[in-house]
Amino acid sequence: MDTQKCKTTADWHPADVKAALEKRGVSLRQLAHAHGYSHFQRVLTTHWWAAEQIVAAALELQPAEIWPTRYAVPRTRAQSRTVKIEVTRKGNIRKLSQERRP
Repeated sequence: MDTQKCKTTADWHPADVKAALEKRGVSLRQLAHAHGYSHFQRVLTTHWWAAEQIVAAALELQPAEIWPTRYAVPRTRAQSRTVKIEVTRKGNIRKLSQERRP
């Protein structure tokens, strides 16, 4: 049986972020006020670059470690789709199918 932990690509649960901050003796509200914001609740569910940087710094992590889905490497349109085409005898191009690549 393999007991090694698999690398997860899921974001931390909001309660886990709050708990990690509490273990360090700081709350989201305290962090927000210290940096001139009224609250940071939204950072737990929505992409907010400035707040993510502050929360990650408080946890001594990179934001991408806490919210990997928000920092995924974007693929270009060419990488995300492959289109099969056929050139007819008259030189016309006809699209046969479209495949999505992982």
